[in-house]
Parts: sequence; C-alpha cells; structure tokens
Amino acid sequence: MASEKEALGTSTREDLHVLCYEHHTEMLPKFRSESAGTPLYACREPGCVIHYDNSQGYFLETQYPAIIESEIKPAIRCPRDGHLMYLAEVNPERKSFRMWKCPECNTVQTNAEWSNKASSSG
Repeated sequence: MASEKEALGTSTREDLHVLCYEHHTEMLPKFRSESAGTPLYACREPGCVIHYDNSQGYFLETQYPAIIESEIKPAIRCPRDGHLMYLAEVNPERKSFRMWKCPECNTVQTNAEWSNKASSSG
C-alpha cells in the first residue's frame, strides 16, 4: 500500500533513472529545500533547461518564458494511478522506441503498447 506521501506524488525515492527526453542521457538528481526533499532531476547537457520532478513531470526551467510556451513537453500519465511518467529507456537500434515508468508504482509503458492499442481499437 502506498503511503500518503507517495499517493500525492511526493515520493522521495532516489532510485529513479530519469532520462532527458531531448538528449536521452540520465538526468542528475538535485534536492530543493522548498519541496521537502523531493528530488528534482536536471539534464546534465550544457545549456539544457529540461527538468523533471514527480509532481510536475517534465518542465523547463528558463528565464525566457517564450521558450516554455513553444516547447512541447511529454506528459505521459500512468494508466494505474495517473502520475506523470518519466522516460526510463530508449533503444538506439530502434530509434522510435520509448519506455516510460511511473515514479510511484513502477508501472512500465512503451510506445509499442500504445501503437498496438490504437491499431486494435479501430
């Protein structure tokens, strides 16, 4: 059973391996005092403003609001609990492959599963 903190999307798990959706490199966890220990993940590529946390999902941290408005950010929700999932794996041999993982319940979803659901529902 998930704790109340986990149910609210404020899990303090540190074992997540969050990938930047732009660079496909592992993001580095940082801690913010105002978020009570919830990790904030930041892309380590120079100049990249992509961040991730359990409550907001992916977001851009920049001083240029126009960049934020024009950027399309993934907002994949867990089919089990509705939390925003993170990019956990890509496959260089299959460039379109994406595996998303829920930070709370560890549910895994791939874009191949979405394609299969879409083609079977038609």
